[in-house]
Amino acid sequence: MTRPVPASASHEDLTLELAATAARLIAEDGCDYATAKRKAVQLVIGEAGATKRRLPENDLVESELRRYLRTFGGDQHAALLRRLRGVALRAMEYFAQFNPHLVGAILNGTATEHSNIHLHLFTDSAKDVEIFLLNEGVRFTVEEAHEPAGALESIHVQLPRRLLGTETQAPDAVLSVLPTNAVRIASRFRSNDVSLSPTERSGRASLTALRTLLSAADAA
Repeated sequence: MTRPVPASASHEDLTLELAATAARLIAEDGCDYATAKRKAVQLVIGEAGATKRRLPENDLVESELRRYLRTFGGDQHAALLRRLRGVALRAMEYFAQFNPHLVGAILNGTATEHSNIHLHLFTDSAKDVEIFLLNEGVRFTVEEAHEPAGALESIHVQLPRRLLGTETQAPDAVLSVLPTNAVRIASRFRSNDVSLSPTERSGRASLTALRTLLSAADAA
């Protein structure tokens, strides 16, 4: 159901409302960003506006999602984030030979119960990753890599049970395999949100950086 948009609503107000609605859809329904933004336009403006309205930028949606999770998630979301980062750490240790780096929602603090673990693996042979998974008996599927630019391939992995600890509803892992020297290029997922730690803002965290982030959270 759509609701009438006040004629007095400014462009900025409407964009912010679209971003906030998209954030809620991501948090509650597990929508990806593109789907959430399209649905937000339909909910706020209606079908007629869906083809005419410029969608809010992902950075704004991410900011609103972080605000939503802090407001409505509280300690429960903080605990979820700690658990997901713990699983991500074990996954990175598992893939250590491929120089893994954590990216995405689990790093930047916007993860929900619907989030998968997103890792960048820096190795010049995607086949080496596939052979490793085959030798380990891990279930995986290879997908065409659309993001990030320059990725050799994307691999969707069902993490081995031994990596999950006490998790009963553990995430899968999405592995983007990139050339070794691509690690020298700054991540395009960097954030300007001053409420985040430097590691969270960096957009990409090595195994050492994630360990440090978890240790700091435990000490707080």
